[in-house]
Amino acid sequence: MAPLSKTILPVQTNAAEAERRNAIRYQLTVSAEVVELKSGTRFSTRTTDLGPGGCFVDTLMPLPVGSDVTIRLHKDNMSFEAPGTVTFSQAGLGMGLAFNEMPPERQSAFDAWLAELTTIRPASFETPRSSHRAAHSKDKSSALTQRLIRLLVKRNLITQAEAEALLDEPLL
Repeated sequence: MAPLSKTILPVQTNAAEAERRNAIRYQLTVSAEVVELKSGTRFSTRTTDLGPGGCFVDTLMPLPVGSDVTIRLHKDNMSFEAPGTVTFSQAGLGMGLAFNEMPPERQSAFDAWLAELTTIRPASFETPRSSHRAAHSKDKSSALTQRLIRLLVKRNLITQAEAEALLDEPLL
């Protein structure tokens, strides 16, 4: 049984927004703490989209365009902090933040964190009960395959050599 996971979709943008952005954004909600560097104003919010170049955060009273900020993002016991600049601001809606240039190792760490948040979890995250069901299903399937092959030999539809070859061949 395949593991359950959420699908993260890229945010749809209009042509003007697409031209401003140089990286994809994902519809991804994470907790955010934004601090304006000039005044020290601090507030907690959340993202509505997030990508390698920035994010959009919900807030009723956004900072003015051009404001320098520090943003700290939190999700699933992981966090990331980056300097940024307000690039879009609309009262009652929120503000767009562009991450400022980061050193390559810091950018790599952020990219890995973002990839962790946006990728489908591998099968190793299955619950033990699901894994048990998958193993039981595989055993049952193997037994059924062996019975069918023996029946084909008994009815002279295949030879014993063909049966042994089938049983030795790994299933796809």
